[in-house]
Amino acid sequence: MELNGFARAIIAPEDDNATLKSLDEFKKYGQYKTQGVFQADLQTAKGTTQSNITGLSPTITKVYGSNTTAETEVGVENISCTFAANDIPFDISSVMQGLAKDETHGGYKRADKSLFKGAYIAVSENHGFPVYYAFPYCTFTPGTGVNMQTDAASPVTVHDSFTVTPQARPTDNLLYQIFVGDTNTDPAWKNEESMLEYIINGFQKADPSH
Repeated sequence: MELNGFARAIIAPEDDNATLKSLDEFKKYGQYKTQGVFQADLQTAKGTTQSNITGLSPTITKVYGSNTTAETEVGVENISCTFAANDIPFDISSVMQGLAKDETHGGYKRADKSLFKGAYIAVSENHGFPVYYAFPYCTFTPGTGVNMQTDAASPVTVHDSFTVTPQARPTDNLLYQIFVGDTNTDPAWKNEESMLEYIINGFQKADPSH
């Protein structure tokens, strides 16, 4: 399937049971802020720039016997994603780095070894309809450092980047799922909010009666 670009990313904070976690920072920006879910797009993060997903193929190990391949053992996938955006809001990016808000002195501090956990959904496009790579339970780690340099003839800008490491959701062992937002391609497709309700445990789609 052909993919065209990286339109946006949806990030939902979760607890250790892969359930949507209520964080004030995630209730301030974007389309799904009332649910406490952040959508990184042109309006909220000045655009997403990269979602490089590797390790989708499981490991294969050949077992030999009698001078030939007797069987093949299939291992687990070792998936890793690189997620980058131009300008994620300060409070959101700080929480995603595993920092905690300092209510007394301001800012966000690193005071323990906690890492941000949550669902990650990268949204691309295929000939006019969205394609979703949805990972229901992930650990986020920030880039290796911050490389600030003096501006010269052209400004030197540092953007946001994270490594996203998916793991199986504890409730049903789901590692990832790909959706296409087109009923002609997939008759079982309903809408984006129904997909989010399935991927993010605790997300509630809008009541159509209101």
